[in-house]
Amino acid sequence: MDDDKKHYHFVNSQTGNVIAYLSVPASASAESLDVILDKRRKELAVEHGLYFEIIYWKLERKK
Repeated sequence: MDDDKKHYHFVNSQTGNVIAYLSVPASASAESLDVILDKRRKELAVEHGLYFEIIYWKLERKK
């Protein structure tokens, strides 16, 4: 895993399945990070035919 990136999983809360992954620069500000993650969440909702509210993201923990 790159140390200069944060890795996120997007999860369907109804099934618990991970539906996508996204890596963003670790230097991204909190505001820009929220914009990036929300944009991807909306794209996934349209792509998978899901309600926006049932998709959430979580930061992948380093092992």
